[in-house]
Amino acid sequence: MNGISPPEGRGPTPHNSSRTQVAALRKGDRLQGAVYLVEESNFKQTRNSKYFIQLALRDRTGSIRAVRWEATQNLYESFSAQDFLKISGRVEEFQQHLQVVIDSLERLPPENVQHEDFLPISPRPVEEMTRELEETVAALDDPHLRALLTTFLEDKKLRGAILRCPAGKVLHHAYIGGLLEHILSLATAGKLMARHYPRLNADLLVAAAFLHDIGKIREIAFSGAFSYTDEGQLVGHIGLGLLLLTEKANTVPGFPAELLLHLQHIIASHHGLPEHGAIKQPMTPEAIAFHYLDNLDAKISMLDVLEKELPLADVTSGEERRWTEFKPSLGRRIYFPR
Repeated sequence: MNGISPPEGRGPTPHNSSRTQVAALRKGDRLQGAVYLVEESNFKQTRNSKYFIQLALRDRTGSIRAVRWEATQNLYESFSAQDFLKISGRVEEFQQHLQVVIDSLERLPPENVQHEDFLPISPRPVEEMTRELEETVAALDDPHLRALLTTFLEDKKLRGAILRCPAGKVLHHAYIGGLLEHILSLATAGKLMARHYPRLNADLLVAAAFLHDIGKIREIAFSGAFSYTDEGQLVGHIGLGLLLLTEKANTVPGFPAELLLHLQHIIASHHGLPEHGAIKQPMTPEAIAFHYLDNLDAKISMLDVLEKELPLADVTSGEERRWTEFKPSLGRRIYFPR
């Protein structure tokens, strides 16, 4: 039944909170008037031809599966993804995952809800990261790269998006400020790598960190539940990033054509292989180095999330868990030693 267990008919323990954070939910909790953001919603049918609604609900602390049994088409159409729901129900467990079995639900007007409370956010303060980004750009020795990155920061609309955009919808740095955190991590790693391998251009690696995912500010919508824009689905962040880079480089007087071409190549190739979304394989020393840095930073971010999920699994299963389930994005299970 699509990974969802049917009602069990048992009496969950009462839960006094009118809204409980996802990360705090435990098997047996009772929810009364809890408010969550709808990430996904699907209308499905069981084998015995009864209908139900399958949902993914979230707040800033995480996401949880949910189901409303014996649903109607009218109920399903009364809300959609990006809406806020006030629900009552109980927390159960199925296949080592928590899920909310919804007894009742009501759509809330978005103007009555503080959106930021329902979106995951970087653990680093945005003001701290903003200062670090400005200092990193100002410290570049190459005047052309410094001028180029400054044009992005001086564009109020782009600057605001860079400071808030997630670096991914699900896989890595998938929270408000995630792109900025990813940029800073890669800039630091790039400078360290260039120190260890002097033939690499440190300024170019820092610029690559800033620019490689810049198209995500147009690829991902992040005012509500993270979703892909029409631009994102039709063009993708690599194509959008190339457009943004070229547009801004053309505003910098005397920007070298060969330098622009090198930056374009790094953006086009940073995914490494065509089957992973790259337009070209990396073909310069900096492009090759940056591809591996980007891949490493993304993977470590994903591992951080997986490790944090294990304690929750321990509570629900009653067993010590050090292995994750199989993760398609990594192609393996992950083991976390003590």
